[in-house]
Amino acid sequence: MALNNGYTLMHEHMSLSLSPGDLGTESFDLLCMDLEDAYRYGVRNIVDMTNQSMGRAPEYVRSLTEETGINIILSTGHYLEDFIDPAILNQTPEAIAEEAIRDLTVGIDGSGMKAGIIGEIAWSYPKPREKELKSWEGMCIAARRTGAVISTHPSHGELQIPQAEYLLSHGIAPEKIVLGHIEFYLSDPSLKKLLGLGINIGLDMIGKKTGWGDEYRANTVRKVKDWGFLDQVLLSMDICRKEDLRSAGGYGFAYLFESFIPMLEKRGITEDDVELMLKKNPERVLSSVQNPAS
Repeated sequence: MALNNGYTLMHEHMSLSLSPGDLGTESFDLLCMDLEDAYRYGVRNIVDMTNQSMGRAPEYVRSLTEETGINIILSTGHYLEDFIDPAILNQTPEAIAEEAIRDLTVGIDGSGMKAGIIGEIAWSYPKPREKELKSWEGMCIAARRTGAVISTHPSHGELQIPQAEYLLSHGIAPEKIVLGHIEFYLSDPSLKKLLGLGINIGLDMIGKKTGWGDEYRANTVRKVKDWGFLDQVLLSMDICRKEDLRSAGGYGFAYLFESFIPMLEKRGITEDDVELMLKKNPERVLSSVQNPAS
């Protein structure tokens, strides 16, 4: 897939409809103001992880792109059990896969806009539930046939390793996996194991108090650099609620550049390192979606 030349945020939400206060389509003007901040700091691409069970809105995203000049990449897949249509239980994994393949290669809901990634597909804690596993089986078929990347939501750090093992055992290449929300605590040996397999990790809740916070995130970046795996790190903020927007009194996209990157610099992370995580790594991960296998 062709990316605009600039930084890419790998896990955000342009619209969401899971709970009151989520960033709905009525927030267009507020969101555009925050996206202008992102553009000013060099962001030219954003992966919108809002899939079909989360309130995906392709025409709305088209309007955001036209207004801001930021290339917004849509997703396909299903989220947590409570938000997945019960009808999925009556579908075969092949049928579930075909829907995702259409999104990736033809377009979403007649919009002509294609999905560029499978995500964020999710597991409940302490173990995945029936609709989630049905979806994952279908998404793995779709990923194998198209070459699409799969990005995950773990709900808890203990699920990171099982998710990785599931995807690898279903034929997904490690470089095509992004384990999201890595800031849900993961031990150093487990994190090193994932990185050693070639799996990409998303430190993608920057600015949020969820997980262990930004000091932990910054220390993790330093640690991963020392281990020699910085080329597998992706940064993002998972902005998904109105209160997150700077235009609505929150921290906004500018926080990554005004607050978090200076935290990294204090730990010896260089401009080249930032360029790697925000530009070169996304360019590598978001390789072109291939035509589905016959």
